[in-house]
Amino acid sequence: MSGRESSALAALRRRAEAGEASAQYELGCCYYEGRGVARDYPEALKWYRKAAAQGHNSGLCDVGYCYRNGHGVERDYAAAIPYYQQAANQGCPTGAYWLAYAHEHGQGVPKDVGKAEHWYRIARGRGDADAAAALERLG
Repeated sequence: MSGRESSALAALRRRAEAGEASAQYELGCCYYEGRGVARDYPEALKWYRKAAAQGHNSGLCDVGYCYRNGHGVERDYAAAIPYYQQAANQGCPTGAYWLAYAHEHGQGVPKDVGKAEHWYRIARGRGDADAAAALERLG
């Protein structure tokens, strides 16, 4: 790691520790992806949660994603739902997509294709190409 990357990471950490939601989210991404630090899912989740607590859409979605995939926490589909729901309610296409996916597959909520289609339509309307493909697949 170069000194420049190290100082950039240190600056990011200072902003995150000061409570800046976007920096908290980005630091979480660094830990999740192993960018400039060792990959550490529990540490990533810690920073995603801090961003999510401030209503940061990507933070909300990534906390949900960690629960959905068991990254840094035991897999718990139901625990992911409130994070996706809040992000979707705040206008996030990714939150709407994953909420739809959960309804389509019965992950954390009862399987309900009608609700899945509803949320896929919302996500598609917000520009999510995966939601458009899901709607096409569902017919």
